Amino acid sequence: MSFTITARTVLQLGAELISSDAVALYELIKNAIDAKSPTGVDVEFKIVVRESDYAMITTSSDGVSVPQLKEALFSKILSNAPADLERDFRRTVGAAKTVPEFLRFAAKAYAECNQIVISDTGHGMSLQDLRTIYLTIGTTSRAREVQAAAAKGERNAPYLGEKGVGRLSVMRLGRKLLVETATKEDRNVNQLEINWRRFEEAFDRPADSISINPVAAGKKPSKNASFTRIIISDLRASWTQKKLADIAAQQIARMLDPFSWAERRRFPIRLIFNGVEVGQARSVAQDLLKHAHAHCTGSFEVAPKPKLTVTFRSSLYDGEPTTHEFDLVDLMSMSGLNEQGYPSSVLRTLGPFDFDFYWFNRQRLRAIEGVGDRERVRELVRIWSGIGLFRDGYRVLPYGDQGDDWLGLDREALSASGYKLNTKQLIGRVRIGRLTNPHLLDQTNRQGLTETSEKRALVEVVNQVISRWWRSYLNEASKVQKRSELLDFDPEKEGAAVSSLERRVSDAIKGIRKNYSGDTLLLQQVKDAFLEIKDAHARAVQRIETIEEQKERLTQLAGIGLMIEVIAHELTRATEATEVTLKGLKSKNLDGPTRAAFKVLGEQIKVIHRRLLTLEPLSITARQRRSNQNIFEIARYVLEAHEAQFSRHYIHAEIDSDSQKDAAAFVIEGHVVQILENLINNSVYWLDLQRKEHPTFRAKITVRVRSNPPRILYEDNGPGIPPGRAEAVFEPFFSTKSGSTSRRQGLGLYIARQNAELLGGNLGLLEESRVRSGRLNTFELELKEATK
Repeated sequence: MSFTITARTVLQLGAELISSDAVALYELIKNAIDAKSPTGVDVEFKIVVRESDYAMITTSSDGVSVPQLKEALFSKILSNAPADLERDFRRTVGAAKTVPEFLRFAAKAYAECNQIVISDTGHGMSLQDLRTIYLTIGTTSRAREVQAAAAKGERNAPYLGEKGVGRLSVMRLGRKLLVETATKEDRNVNQLEINWRRFEEAFDRPADSISINPVAAGKKPSKNASFTRIIISDLRASWTQKKLADIAAQQIARMLDPFSWAERRRFPIRLIFNGVEVGQARSVAQDLLKHAHAHCTGSFEVAPKPKLTVTFRSSLYDGEPTTHEFDLVDLMSMSGLNEQGYPSSVLRTLGPFDFDFYWFNRQRLRAIEGVGDRERVRELVRIWSGIGLFRDGYRVLPYGDQGDDWLGLDREALSASGYKLNTKQLIGRVRIGRLTNPHLLDQTNRQGLTETSEKRALVEVVNQVISRWWRSYLNEASKVQKRSELLDFDPEKEGAAVSSLERRVSDAIKGIRKNYSGDTLLLQQVKDAFLEIKDAHARAVQRIETIEEQKERLTQLAGIGLMIEVIAHELTRATEATEVTLKGLKSKNLDGPTRAAFKVLGEQIKVIHRRLLTLEPLSITARQRRSNQNIFEIARYVLEAHEAQFSRHYIHAEIDSDSQKDAAAFVIEGHVVQILENLINNSVYWLDLQRKEHPTFRAKITVRVRSNPPRILYEDNGPGIPPGRAEAVFEPFFSTKSGSTSRRQGLGLYIARQNAELLGGNLGLLEESRVRSGRLNTFELELKEATK
């Protein structure tokens, strides 16, 4: 026994796999491209009467005489209808003498005299091809050739399509199909007729019960001719010149890569409605792109190791072109693979790709010579805006359509300050290949890529480049100082992130109470801990605002905000983890497993109290004055406050046994605390990433204290920092982390260096590496010597 496919199943495949008329046309044009047609393809609509007009008249025939029905239908004949088809239409309908005859003859006339004809001069199909390939849904003939090309190491796929379902496009457009085709070797024209109404009538009968037989018809027009002519009739939709023009402008014009002016001769696509050409695939005006206000290019490589190189340029502002290189460690974070627990091998199987993006500031658009006046320029930006995904030079639907936001840029733009890099201001492309990116495959319904880890990595990396790195470049290039975000300090806004976390804790506590009926003292302690966090924050803000020097005051305010968010997040994580644990337990009483879950939460509250103590040096006015301090003791108690966190993340932290316990420096204690807190926060993130990539990795943080001059050497054995980024990591908002929604991301090391400079010292990276060759793993905090 084997599966039996019913006639209804074939109809459902056509309805579900080809989702729109535009997609159907797209697929038929791709077939002509795959046929290597040297003259391109003609898609000609021959419409005598629109489907909507035909339906309106034939469904309202009750009580209407035959002459009146004929007159009404003939009045709907388009003025530019093809003469031969109009003649046949009138003759067929005119023969009706009764209303039933009118309905029958009108249906016949509509079915035969309205046509879509797709013609190309490609390699054509033989009778055998029609039998064994065209009539086989899901044929593997092309797929095998694609696989063979991949095995040979070729970079260009021989075909755009390979799934064998594109032929169902004709079913979407009309109920009748006539294929006329021939190869160069054929002497006759090969014909195939399909009436899909027979499948509707057969319904649950086996599909193979409907006989379809290709035949050899008359001789070819010339000996060496090869061609395919597909005639679709009994059309399902109501077609107008405007509808076709809209599809031409919004879909077909973007079918071929509109940026590839010199890379290949563009495949001619002609769309014709009743003899009038309404659209051709065209390229976006080069002069328009030359006047873009900013340009971003990037190239992702996988050999010998994954690497992304991105260059930003701006013609509107004075910023210099800037190039960034992102290595495997950066990409694991940028792609979100680290947070999702995927290995770095996904970046290799993703395959190489590149991109080009042009940004237009709509408020600064002007007339461009060779393009048009200001309104014309604005209209072109509107028409071409969006970022398309192009495989082997042809667009993957629906990416790049009006309103499509496959990269999530509009969501990012709404929440971002500075320049808004949204789809309405960007014209661009991402380029992939069938052979170079085998894991980026279309969904069967041709509506985007299938959901794979490679697809998610592609989207995340490109999103990060645009929404974070390019936006940062534009802000810098246009003299919008990043430090202005620090001047924006508002205690009420600063408390918003903590309040959001507090609401999450409140929801988690409600869940815990549903799964636990014992003493609720600990749950009240969780709520009280949040009150203490907010109170500690308020005290610190109140004291810091008494600092007279503006730069120091703003740095400290930003710093405590960062620390408060981290501490509140730790408590939120522990509470939500307890809720998840209790949901999986059967008992609602304080038995062994329940007691263990609450013990973990109780320990976390103790840790929070210890972490809050590190804020106290910031909230006591006397501690804000410089004094001789034992920097060994400061480092020791900061590390101790993180013991539970280190244990949870499998990190061994120590102060080197050779550290000088009597090392003293002339410092403000709170500043040193902030510096160490920010260094630890960074280490935890990158050590986690390293362990996910290498399961046997043993994470370690080492602190060494030295004197003459007094300094703290802070080191972890994580992936480290490329030497070329030794200064960039201290810039405000510089970060290769992903997944965070905090507006403070990328401020940690900036704040740490600012604190060091306020102490009269410096924070930098040591060039010599004790951990990884070619990477920097050791920070040196140099401080002022203690006064005598």
